[in-house]
Amino acid sequence: MTMKENILIVEDEFIVGNDLRLMLTKAGYSICGIAASVDEAKAIIEKSKPSWVLLDIFLQDGSLGTDLAGYLRQRGIGFIYISANTNQHILEIARATRPYGFLVKPFREKDLLIMLDIARYKHQNNLQMAVQREQLMRKQLQHIIDAPFELADRIARIPGALNTFVPFDYFNITIAGKRPNTLDEYSFLRSGYEEYQPLEQTDLSKSLGLERSLVLPAKIELLEELQSGFQNEDDFTHWIADKVWEKKLSAHLRLHARLAIAVTLPDGSAAVVSFFSRESEAYTEEQLALLVKMENTICQLLAQIQQKPDTAFSRVMAKKRAERISPGNEAPLFEGIIGRSPVFLHILQSINMVSAAPSSVLILGESGTGKELIARCIHKQSPRKNKPLVTVNCAALPSELIESELFGHERGAFTGATDKRAGKFELADGGTIFLDEIGELPIESQVKLLRVLQEKEFERVGGSKVIKVDVRVIAATNRNLDKEVAEGRFRLDLYYRLNVFPVELPPLRERKEDIPLLAQHFVDKLSEKLGRSVTTISPEAMKQLQVYDWPGNIREMEHLMERSLLMTSGSVLKQIILPRSTGEKPVLQTSSIEGNRIKTMEEMEIDHILHVLKACKGKVCGTGGAAEILGLPPSTLNSRIRKLGIKKDFHIRD
Repeated sequence: MTMKENILIVEDEFIVGNDLRLMLTKAGYSICGIAASVDEAKAIIEKSKPSWVLLDIFLQDGSLGTDLAGYLRQRGIGFIYISANTNQHILEIARATRPYGFLVKPFREKDLLIMLDIARYKHQNNLQMAVQREQLMRKQLQHIIDAPFELADRIARIPGALNTFVPFDYFNITIAGKRPNTLDEYSFLRSGYEEYQPLEQTDLSKSLGLERSLVLPAKIELLEELQSGFQNEDDFTHWIADKVWEKKLSAHLRLHARLAIAVTLPDGSAAVVSFFSRESEAYTEEQLALLVKMENTICQLLAQIQQKPDTAFSRVMAKKRAERISPGNEAPLFEGIIGRSPVFLHILQSINMVSAAPSSVLILGESGTGKELIARCIHKQSPRKNKPLVTVNCAALPSELIESELFGHERGAFTGATDKRAGKFELADGGTIFLDEIGELPIESQVKLLRVLQEKEFERVGGSKVIKVDVRVIAATNRNLDKEVAEGRFRLDLYYRLNVFPVELPPLRERKEDIPLLAQHFVDKLSEKLGRSVTTISPEAMKQLQVYDWPGNIREMEHLMERSLLMTSGSVLKQIILPRSTGEKPVLQTSSIEGNRIKTMEEMEIDHILHVLKACKGKVCGTGGAAEILGLPPSTLNSRIRKLGIKKDFHIRD
C-alpha cells in the first residue's frame, strides 16, 4: 500500500466496528468513521469521501447495507461486505450489487487485509478497463466523424461503434426534425455479431399494428421530456406502462431494459440515443457514465446526421438489403464458436471486451457449454496470443500431485521424482493458464493457488528458489461457486480473486434458436471426418433436435450427431439417435424425499449418478457410457464419483 487509504466502516455492533478500526489503523489505513445506519453512512461519505467502505448487510435500524451499493458505485467508491450471514440467498443478493469482496464474521486480521488487497486489485483492473473503454469509444466515434464516409455509411457504422461498449438488441436515434412536428429516426435491430439490420419507421409501425402518424405526436412530446438514465426489469415495465409505442415495441422484440443519453445539439434541437436489451439487468451506472463522458462527441456525430439529405437512411436500407449475410461470418474472431441468438451474442460481446485486458476471467456454465473453447478464444484475441495457452483439468489431478503439476518439482522431491520438472504455471509464463473445473480443486490446494495469484511467484516442490511468473488466469467451473463458498468448500478470497470478469455461458436449452446452426455445423464437420455424404437435415430430424432439452449441452449434441451420422446413408439426416431416457424406454426416476426428510442436493446427485450407472451396467466411458449420457467428460464424472464415495456402493468399470 503506497498511500494511506481512507476507510468508512458501516457496522452497528460497536465492538465489531472498533475491532475493525484497530486492525485497519495498525495496518496503516485511515478510518474516517464508523456508521451504524445507511443514512449515517451517507452523511460521512459526503463529508469525508472515503476510498473504501466496509459494509455490514443487516443493520439494527432495519436498513440494509445492500441499499447503499448503488450510491457507492455512482461515486466510484469500492465496498466490501462484512456479514455473519453466508446462506446462498444472502450471497446472491450481495453479488447482484457487484461488491469487491465479502468477509464472513468472525474473521482474522489476515483475512481482512487479504480481502482489501484483492479488492484493490479488482478496482485497479476495473479502472484500467474503464479508461481503455473510454479511450477506444472516443476514438471509434471520432473516426466516424472525421473519415470521409458517405452519410449513409456514417449512419450504418454507429451501431457497431456503440454496441462494443453498451450492448443492445434494438438501437434508436431520435432527433427533432427541421420542420415543426417532425422527427428524424434511425433504428437498428442486432441480427448477428457485428450485424445490424436497419428498420424503416413506417414498416416498423405497420408490424406493430400502429399508424406512425397517430403515434408521432406522443413521440415528439416524449423526446422533449426524456432525460439520460436507464431502467432494468421492473423499472422498465413501469416506464413503458403509459407509452403506446414503446410498450408495443418491447412486446414485439421481447425487450426488458433500456438506457438512453439525451443531448441538445448545437442548433438547440433535442436528440436521444436509446439502447434496448432483451436482458432484464442489462444496464449499469458505469455504462451511463461512459455515455455521459462521450456527450460532446455524440453531439458532433448527431449534428452531422442532422444535415443529411432525406434519402440517407433509405440508402442504408438499400445497402443492407443488397448485402448477403453469411451465418458464421464471425469465424475470424470466434473460430469454432457458433451462435446468433441474442443471449449468445451478449456473450461474444463480453469476450471481445475482456480479451484485450489483463484481468482474470471466470467462465461459468453447465458441462458441455463450451467453456474451454471460450477460454481459447479469449487467449487468441489477447495480446498474449503468441505465447502459450496451458490447460489444467483440476478435476483430473490426483490430490497428492496437484502442487507438483501446477508448480513443478525438483529431482528427488518425492518418491518417483527422478527428474526436475517445470509446472504448468512456469510453462505458461508470458501467456495464459486455463484452470478448467476449478470448483473441483481441494481446499488445501486453493490456498497455494491463491498465493501464486497474489504474489505472482512460487517455489517448485522440493526447491527453495523463488520463480516469478507473468500469467493471465482464466478459470472455469460448472459448479455454483456461491453455494460452494457458503458451504465451506471454496475459499471466498480465491473466488473474488478469480471472479474479476465473469462470463456466464447459457445452457443450450436457453438458446434453442442456435440449434439449427449448431446442427448444420456438426453435419458439415462430422460428415467429412466420418466419410459420410450427409449435407442436410430433414425437418423431422430438426424438430427432434429442437424439442430435446440437451442436459449435456453442445458436447452432448456433437456426440449424438456423430452417432446419428454413423447410422445414416445418403445425403439427408432423417433421424437423430437420442438417449433412451428421452422416451424410447422408461426413464429411471429418483425421489427428492426420503421418508419425511427432503434429500440434500449431494444426496440427489449421488442417486442420479447411481441410476445412470445402473442403466449403463457400471460403464463410465465410451459410447453409451454414463459420462456420455450425463454430458460430462469422463475425468469429471470419475472425479465426482470419487468425491461422493460412490465406488464403495457400486461396481464401476471404465
